[in-house]
Amino acid sequence: VLTYAVYLLIPLSWFFLYKTRPGLWLRSIGEDPQTADAMGIDVMKTKYFYTILGGALIALGGAHLSLSYTPGWSENITGGRGWIVVALVIFSMWNPARSIWGALLFGGINAVQFRLQASGTNIPAAFLNMLPYLGTVAVLVLMTWWEALSKKVGAPAALSKAYMREDK
Repeated sequence: VLTYAVYLLIPLSWFFLYKTRPGLWLRSIGEDPQTADAMGIDVMKTKYFYTILGGALIALGGAHLSLSYTPGWSENITGGRGWIVVALVIFSMWNPARSIWGALLFGGINAVQFRLQASGTNIPAAFLNMLPYLGTVAVLVLMTWWEALSKKVGAPAALSKAYMREDK
């Protein structure tokens, strides 16, 4: 069910970010929190809200992973897939509409790895297990190169920068 919900969530998240007032507020806080604060947006409350919402969605994804793919808890169940998601965000250039292509690419690389293992090829299993991560590194290198050449809009300007409100 969650797989099919994604087809609805991607256009809805794009619409939210680019066509609604709270989405535009969120984007403005990501670009320039001082300007957003000057516009009357409560930057700290908004950041906390979306951080908590993001954590809840990540928890939902982790619960789905542990309940769908294994019968119980096992150590290192994610196997570093969270870093692939970070690469997916960079690949999509922070645009939800582009994220479907990155998800298909990374999911396809993962599926090829499983298919090759099941087909009995002479390629070592350890190398095949590396394919999703090698693909991730290759995509990040290509995106960095392409972004440097094209000067496309990338990460929000205030990403990972602390915001301290000045006294008025």
